[in-house]
Amino acid sequence: MANDRIYQVKLTLTDSEPSIWRRLLVSANTSLEELHRIVQIAMGWQNLSSYHYRIGKQRSDTEPCLLQMPLNEIIRDDLVRFCYVYDLRDGWFHTIEVEMILPADPQGNYPHCVTGELRCPPEGCGGIWGYNELLEILDDPDDPQHLVRWDEVGGDFDPEYFDLGLVNMQLHSG
Repeated sequence: MANDRIYQVKLTLTDSEPSIWRRLLVSANTSLEELHRIVQIAMGWQNLSSYHYRIGKQRSDTEPCLLQMPLNEIIRDDLVRFCYVYDLRDGWFHTIEVEMILPADPQGNYPHCVTGELRCPPEGCGGIWGYNELLEILDDPDDPQHLVRWDEVGGDFDPEYFDLGLVNMQLHSG
């Protein structure tokens, strides 16, 4: 039965270098709409913008019924990878790849983030290219925009920091 299966998925922010990613355990019967909430929490997004999925030739923005489909009806031997697009203005593309199908642990708490690397970029920073520019400015105290940009990100932005405990607390509370 598919309901007692767990998908180990890797969520990667496309074109991030070094790679910003998360490894998640999600129930096989998780709908794409539920997966959106999981992705938002795992990455650190604030759900301020629209999103859609690209699955093969289908798109959830033109076929909204896809959002109700569970992963176990989408994932097949020939389809283990699909795309999640967040904030069309900034163009945050993510690859979601099913790495393994596992039996569910009766004591398991799903969804669950197993691991990940690097902090999510701030919302509205201009996509991956804007984020790379932001990091360069933050790294250069002589840049004329340095203080302004530090203020924009709250003054304590550490791109290396990923808070796994916080992600799991948020995943398990909602």
